[in-house]
Amino acid sequence: MRVLVTGATGYVGREVAAALAEAGNETRGLVRPGSTSPVPAGVTPVTGDVTDLASLKAAAHGVDAIVNLVAILDGSDAEFEAVNAGGPRNVVAAAESAGVRRLLHMSAAGVTERNAPRTRYWRTKLAGKHEVMESSLDWTVFEPSFVFGKGGGALKTFEGLLRPPVVAVIGDGRYRHQPVWIGDVARAYVVALERPETIGKRYELGGPQVFEFDELLDDLARITGRPPRRKIHVPVGLMMAQATVLSHFPPPLKVTREQIEMLIEGTECDLTGMREDLRIEPASLVEAYTK
Repeated sequence: MRVLVTGATGYVGREVAAALAEAGNETRGLVRPGSTSPVPAGVTPVTGDVTDLASLKAAAHGVDAIVNLVAILDGSDAEFEAVNAGGPRNVVAAAESAGVRRLLHMSAAGVTERNAPRTRYWRTKLAGKHEVMESSLDWTVFEPSFVFGKGGGALKTFEGLLRPPVVAVIGDGRYRHQPVWIGDVARAYVVALERPETIGKRYELGGPQVFEFDELLDDLARITGRPPRRKIHVPVGLMMAQATVLSHFPPPLKVTREQIEMLIEGTECDLTGMREDLRIEPASLVEAYTK
């Protein structure tokens, strides 16, 4: 199958594009104009941007399916609208223009009608998901928890919290997350392309373990060979107030009110579809770190 992958130079996109190519698909990776980030071996780079419909139409010409992975977690209001909401709208339009029927789209855990008003990310990602699900295309939507790999993804940020001997934890640390290994996420896209029964369905993607955040930090410390860390629980209201200042810092010190909101919401998943339809038994944290 000929597949176009948007976001093919990103952390998740590289893994997904590589897995699709290794599975025998003729894979194109969308690369923004002027970008020096490479696509994986076996993937053909094509220039384009999800905010530029004309470039997307050109990149989609002659393919059988599009995998849309582009999103941003931080930026201006206009950037959130252009990328998270406008990007999927343009992908749908490009697919329809090029006669492409199959579309696999990455949303995220927590992107719901209930949560949408609380952050720009949730609101614009929900708008983008609606663009896909309300289209005439043969779509599949994935909603992963935190995606991680050895030395990368969301858990890399959490590992950074473990460097000092005392860890500041937002709130009570009991909010629940179900991080999913990047290899399982990539596998989900490969399988979905092979199985037409996944059309018109949403799949939550998570690992086999649900962690309270305190537990997650303890497991990360153990897996990465660090001694247990003492935790100080900082009230959410105090952290929200501090985020007004911290939001102006550069990464990794930057913390926004919206990031706090999404962290304490949690990312617990229902793995029924992942296991039954995609036939993926997700790797545990320990298993993934030893791969």
